[in-house]
Amino acid sequence: MKISTLVLASALAALAAPAMAQSRGSVCVVADPTGTLLNVRTAPNGRVVGQIANGVWVRVGDMAAQNGKPWAFIHDSDMTGTLGDPLGWVFARYLNCR
Repeated sequence: MKISTLVLASALAALAAPAMAQSRGSVCVVADPTGTLLNVRTAPNGRVVGQIANGVWVRVGDMAAQNGKPWAFIHDSDMTGTLGDPLGWVFARYLNCR
């Protein structure tokens, strides 16, 4: 019974969380639930070098985890299937990917 409850709780948590970039090349839209601009950084949890607005399409170039939190290195998305100009690292949970 406890295992079934744990599996159900995990499934519900996954459905409630924003979609994360799962692989290199994923096309994603910035969706920061705080309503503020999303910080772009030099490294996962590194120095802020820019910001990007909700609704902007990006492409994931790489993924990393720091302290158990997912980060994505993003590029401009030219929607042609290739990586555009590199932008930097963002918190991956603030991306909705397809």
